[in-house]
Parts: sequence; C-alpha cells; structure tokens
Amino acid sequence: MPEIDGSSKVLDERARKREAIGLPPHRPTAKRVVHSPPEGERSFPLPLLIVAGLVVIAATAFLWRTTFFPLTFSGSAPTTIEGGRLVVRDDFSAPRFDLPVRDDVESKLGYVGDLYRIWITRPGGRAWGTLGQPDLGAFRLDADLRLVSRETFAGGYGGLIVRYQRDESFYLFVIDNQRQYQIELVERGTWQTIRPWTETGALSDGRQNVLSVADNGSELRFYINKILVGALTDPRLPSGDIGLAVGARSRGQAQGLFDWVALYEISLTE
Repeated sequence: MPEIDGSSKVLDERARKREAIGLPPHRPTAKRVVHSPPEGERSFPLPLLIVAGLVVIAATAFLWRTTFFPLTFSGSAPTTIEGGRLVVRDDFSAPRFDLPVRDDVESKLGYVGDLYRIWITRPGGRAWGTLGQPDLGAFRLDADLRLVSRETFAGGYGGLIVRYQRDESFYLFVIDNQRQYQIELVERGTWQTIRPWTETGALSDGRQNVLSVADNGSELRFYINKILVGALTDPRLPSGDIGLAVGARSRGQAQGLFDWVALYEISLTE
C-alpha cells in the first residue's frame, strides 16, 4: 500500500473545513504542498531565547570569576574574628618559630630586639620567611605588623603568606602605608592579583595593624584588625607552610617590623 503523505492529510482537513463554511477548498495563492521549515531555520519562542541567553551569560561569568577572580566579598556588615584555640604565640623575645636570619643583595631578615624585621634594601624587591609549619590542620595565623613610614620607606608593603609550597607557590595578603590591602596568588613564580590594591577603613593610620588569615581547609578568610575584608572559596593550592613577607615598590626601600605572631587552631566550620 502506498505511504500516505502527512502533508496531504493536512491539506484535505483544511479543505473540508473551508467547504463546510462555504469557502473554496483552497486559497488562490495557497501552496499544494505543506513544507516543514529546514532544521536550521526553526523559530523558538522569545522567552526560551531569553532564558537560554541568561544561562550562557551566567555560565561564562562563573567560569571567568572562578578562573581569574575567585575572591568573594559579603555585602553584609563586616564580620569579626571569633573562636580559636591558641596553639603558640611568639613575641620574639625568645623565638619559637624557625624564621630565617640572612643578609643578601636586596634584603635583610633578622631580629632587632624583640621584633622580627624584614628590610628590603633595593626598589622592587621582596622577601619572606616561613615559620616551618607545613602540616597544619584548620588554623588562623595572626601577626602584629608596623610598616616604617619614613619617606625612604613610604612605598613599602607587608603581610602574611599561607599555603606556601616549595616551588614558590603561595597566597600573599599584604597592606601598605596608604590604608590599602592586596591579595595575590603565586603559582610556581607566576603572580596573579586576586584582589587589587583596595582602600579600607579597617587599617589603623600610622600604627600597628593585626593581620589574620583563617584557613578551614575549604576557604581562606582575610582579616585586618579582626574585620573580615575577603574570603576565598575552594583555594587552588593545597595546604602548606605559613610565613611573613615584606616588599618594596619600584622606588625606595621597605621595612616591616613584626611585634608578634600567633597560631590558633580553629574548627572546620569556622
């Protein structure tokens, strides 16, 4: 039996209905065969196109954010540090951490009285010392830092290093004398800015500041004087050592004086 064309059925049904109301079975300009539009020319309802477009935009934004700027910030009131069990505090009067003491072409690291000093002697230089604590669980590192603000040292910055790896991969959280902070990721010597220099009222003007980084295994939280300034979820780098760092911009030198450091044990949910 010959196959019945679906388009013929459609035409016959339309003709019957037209004849039932007294009209000719076909319009004078009507085509005898009904064609389905080619696959590439199918039309879609506008709402579906809008939804599809929003999905594409959201996916692109997510990939861009997580690849390049994975730092998140809360729009609510500033969060302050809570909890934690003190494990060790070092005020450098009788040093408990194995911080480096050295003197090279661009930096001097060592103890001055009961302070730990990192002195950058060449413009554009930076130096750091790790505390020799590579196997930490969930922790918070606090350090009391004063940057020397005399004209020669005005361009200096300093702060904390966390998740330090032997191939010189780490996260760097620093402040400067202009009431700004910055967060960077270093992977095998390649530097990537996560949070560019940003002004904040959390910094004390011309006085010592306490910087803190809390690491609960799945998130890094950055604090200045106990005020949360940023949180980094799903950090790329694995757990690692912690440390202190100071750097100088392209002009002048830098001196960072650390009064004490303290290490706290925190819960995985903090």
